[in-house]
Amino acid sequence: MKQEEFSLIRNHPLFQGLSDADAQAILGSAAVKTYPKGYVLFTREDPVDYFYFVFDGWVKVYRETIDGGEAVIGIFTRGETLAEAMAFIGGNYPASSEVVEEARVLPIRSVNFVHYLKENPEVGLTMLSSLSKRMHHLVGEIESLKTRTASQRVAQFLLRLCSTDDGEAVVALPYDKSVISARLGIQPESLSRILARLRNYGVRTERERVIISDIALLERYSEGESVGLS
Repeated sequence: MKQEEFSLIRNHPLFQGLSDADAQAILGSAAVKTYPKGYVLFTREDPVDYFYFVFDGWVKVYRETIDGGEAVIGIFTRGETLAEAMAFIGGNYPASSEVVEEARVLPIRSVNFVHYLKENPEVGLTMLSSLSKRMHHLVGEIESLKTRTASQRVAQFLLRLCSTDDGEAVVALPYDKSVISARLGIQPESLSRILARLRNYGVRTERERVIISDIALLERYSEGESVGLS
């Protein structure tokens, strides 16, 4: 593992309270792997052997619905972990995970992490901090699904991709529109119509790019204000 990769891991809340030696002990002989789009990291009911740290790319966690579709629980990218809670709960994964855009991922053996926690219980507080942040994020996602229109949710999604909070921005859609639709709780055929509707709020699309002419305007719209281009 490269030093810059190790440094990125060390900055994650799960590892911030550890010494380099202890972090390395948890990682053991783990090696960064590159997985192609469509690769399945784990499926529901698989035993929890690993949790994962994402260096690049995008990975989704999802559950299959009764009608054969997918309910996307989360999308993870650089600097994020997935399935870390299950690492010490044990048992089987409650959902499945698939790479949605080629990703560089570090699989970390759960048994190593659990062993370290047993030997160093104070580190559990660090884990609780990370899980609390994840729970806060999920509560926000549920609130968005319940209180905002589909168009407002798409606007919020685009705003999260912006590297600035004012002026104009050009963002690249990070993964398939079908995955974006599932993540936002809308039908795939609705996404194009919504993007067209958002032209009234300074949004236009060019293939996989989205140009936002006024970030502040789109932000106000996403929060429910009655706004539009003059």
